[in-house]
Amino acid sequence: MGISPRALFRLLISLQLSFLLPSLSLAEEETEEQVSSLLRKMTLEEKAGQMTQLTLGAISSSEATSENPEAHQFDMDKLRHALINKHVGSILNVHNVAFSAKQWRKVLTQVQTLATEETRLQIPILYGIDSVHGANYVREGTLFPHNLGLAATRNPLLVERCHAVTALETRSAGIPWNFGPSLDVGRQPVWSRYVETFGEDVHITTVMAEASVRGLQGSSLSSRKAVAATAKHFLAYSLPTSGQDRTQTLLPEHYLREYFLPPFKNAIEQGVQAIMVNSGEVNGVPIHASHEMLSVLLREELKFDGVIVSDWEDVKKLHNLHRVAPDLKEAVRMSVHAGIDMCMAPYDFHFSNNLIKLVKEGAIPESRLDESVRRILRMKFSLGLFNEPVPPASSAGEIGSEEAHQLSLQAARESLILLKNKGVLPLEKKGQILLTGPGCHSLAALHGSWSYTWQGTDEEAYPEGLQTILQSFNDGYGRENVLWARGAQWDGSTDFDYAMNKARNADVVVCVLGEKPSTETPGNIPDLSMPDNQLRLVRRLATGKPLILVLLGNRPRLITEIAGHCHAIVYAGQPGPHGGKALYELLTGQFNPSGRLPFTYPRHPNSLLTYDHKHSDSVGPDKETPGFNPLYEFGHGLSYTSFAFSDLKLKSSTLTKSDEILLSVRVSNTGSRAGKETVHVFTRDLFASITPQVKRLRAFSQIELKAGESKVVTFKIPVKELAYHNLESTSVLEPGEFDVMVGDLTERILIK
Repeated sequence: MGISPRALFRLLISLQLSFLLPSLSLAEEETEEQVSSLLRKMTLEEKAGQMTQLTLGAISSSEATSENPEAHQFDMDKLRHALINKHVGSILNVHNVAFSAKQWRKVLTQVQTLATEETRLQIPILYGIDSVHGANYVREGTLFPHNLGLAATRNPLLVERCHAVTALETRSAGIPWNFGPSLDVGRQPVWSRYVETFGEDVHITTVMAEASVRGLQGSSLSSRKAVAATAKHFLAYSLPTSGQDRTQTLLPEHYLREYFLPPFKNAIEQGVQAIMVNSGEVNGVPIHASHEMLSVLLREELKFDGVIVSDWEDVKKLHNLHRVAPDLKEAVRMSVHAGIDMCMAPYDFHFSNNLIKLVKEGAIPESRLDESVRRILRMKFSLGLFNEPVPPASSAGEIGSEEAHQLSLQAARESLILLKNKGVLPLEKKGQILLTGPGCHSLAALHGSWSYTWQGTDEEAYPEGLQTILQSFNDGYGRENVLWARGAQWDGSTDFDYAMNKARNADVVVCVLGEKPSTETPGNIPDLSMPDNQLRLVRRLATGKPLILVLLGNRPRLITEIAGHCHAIVYAGQPGPHGGKALYELLTGQFNPSGRLPFTYPRHPNSLLTYDHKHSDSVGPDKETPGFNPLYEFGHGLSYTSFAFSDLKLKSSTLTKSDEILLSVRVSNTGSRAGKETVHVFTRDLFASITPQVKRLRAFSQIELKAGESKVVTFKIPVKELAYHNLESTSVLEPGEFDVMVGDLTERILIK
């Protein structure tokens, strides 16, 4: 007597045969049964449709504008054709400019009603959006500093809370899937998406990635406070050899595993639901066509069983950009063979049309589609979309709360990094102050890209009530005490004479420099040089009066030739809607800065070494000119108080590979006001078969101390974390001596 598939499934569950099927909870078992039942009913065309993702603009008749954000309308014929005839399973994106929560409800209700009432199988749409630094495409949403700023806080709990608000507000608008967080490790600061990374360090990126995924997905995906997270962009997207977006990366596999894989591995262990693919290529192979990367490494080795989604038009680009596929049909075959589950098409049906042909011709087995569709349906069920495709209207009331904005302000405060202070900060609230520079009266400069529009540059798209730095100073310092002159523009123009006339009447000058917000290809630049007109502005302002430089931007633009003219320098990055207030508060001493650089600030255009460089990189032409000589080192950041480290102690200095490094260090506030210090623990492998790094960050912790207070901070670091990847791309831990370093303190351990 035969056994039905469902009965067999139940038998496997009951026997808990882990080598055949992973152990599932009752809820997961029910979901798998629902998925299997639905999958058996699906036609080939419906399966290909579920694997297709269209952008909202492809099915719209009009787009929203900054003057009329509610102007978007569907082309109902196109929408019906996409959902009913082509069986499209996913839609993404806003159409031009951020929608209000009310508009999002209208859009999503139309989509989900059609999908769940008029399609044959009534499968809801999986809607996705780039909530990159908050619910940045929801007009009432709360935005936060970009990831680079969040990394500067060294505060994983804060990062988790920011992402939890992002999830709540994105889901409350009706969108269940977020294309974030970015787990790209920022090893190339010229890259236009550098601000979306958590900086150059692998450990910080891994810790912050875990916090981000936890914040976004919460304890239950079906909660109205959670979204499915997407770890992006797999793999090594952030190290383009040219520095330009979506271009090739050249690196050995053991480097790829050492520097780029750990954050993804950790996110998978945290249960991240989706992974988005690197738009470029690694060692000549586009990742969208790499079976080795997506199936062997990601699926088999890392055991990822969520949805692999392509990035924008990247399957098509296998043909028309990378030129590894002679036509679109072959591009589709290559991408599906590689492991793509869902194609961000995003404007047409080339993917599903060709996929259907390939299955009918026998080039791709239909069982391969079943694998992808199962993952997509599983996510839809896990998100509760079959029960509640659109959350109730009352959910919109949870968007943009006062608590969320207070959290954004806290994040902005903690993200600011005081790089230099020659006794001028904090400012006394007396005399007149000049604010100048292209960033001082710009919302776009504070927010950066992915802010109400893709590039974030449309000032008319920003909601009312947000304050620039100038407006924050007017409110706090008194408008009668604040002078303003732009001095230099992003387009290269200048107004030096007007700025200098204002400066003559000022007691203090605050010059806010920054690049025009940008991301992806529009943000490509040839090098990190600060625009010349902005450098000349600072030189003109260097008259001897206190000169404070504030830096806004999505990467560390070079300031070497003007840094010496400035009495104080603050790196603000893109701190978000409350960045103006936070900067005013920092400069006037209302809080003590605690931000620490998540990257190495370069001194010269081609000196882009990271802190964890090799010993040979330190060799310069002479003793006075070292090879590694950044303007500011990784981890640098000043305070309005001072700290000292002492009594670095190890519980044991001889350890085995299965032990933990147990260490303690005393941290003392030796200044006159309370403050927060970050304790970084580095290690150095003295000798190894592959040249070891000068040092590697292994742990960090933040401590808050009153003036004169001391505390002992302890750490536990598994010895196995000192392993590295050898030329065979295998993780190895060789016995030998290691230095453990905190500040200027060093202790040595022996690994047997």
